[in-house]
Amino acid sequence: MKKQKKKTVPLSVDENEFIKIIDIISKKLAYKFKFGYHNYDDMKQQISIFALEGLKNYDHKRPLENFLWTHVRNRLFNYKRDNYQRPDKPCLTCPLYKHMTCTKYSNKNECELYYNWINRNTIKKNLMHLTTIDEIKDYANIFNEEDNMVNNELIKIVEEHLVGDDRITYLKVKSGTKVSKADMIKLTEKLQQIISDHG
Repeated sequence: MKKQKKKTVPLSVDENEFIKIIDIISKKLAYKFKFGYHNYDDMKQQISIFALEGLKNYDHKRPLENFLWTHVRNRLFNYKRDNYQRPDKPCLTCPLYKHMTCTKYSNKNECELYYNWINRNTIKKNLMHLTTIDEIKDYANIFNEEDNMVNNELIKIVEEHLVGDDRITYLKVKSGTKVSKADMIKLTEKLQQIISDHG
């Protein structure tokens, strides 16, 4: 079994100064970058790890605090992107996206690039969301065809009138995929509206 090497502060950096700087950086960045089940304390710990790892690249040409701030912040962006969501929508680099509007698709989900991007982000977020047994039971019962959807005619009407994010949420729930509470509430309200409009 390979013994792990203990990370230490290099001799050229004052340990007390380093700890003080980490504390300052943590207070400013830990809340901003917490996500999923990674709470404030988890992010403080991650910041310390990133700072220690970054010290090997410190060249003393600028203040240590500036160097660590930049290094840690960049690493946190990458960490959150890789483990939770990619903030950069594909629309921003698409030639069809002009004046904050897509010139080809009225429904973003028809665009394969956008759909794949949102789908990857949703999967990552769902992996970070802790689910209780009660929530699973609730979601499983919402689309019980016999209890909640009286007949196939009603299902057809619902599916014809659901568009955009509501449609994606509906299809996820129908297939048994976990969705966020906020999306579920929004979808439930939309379904109630469709049913009352066509009931």
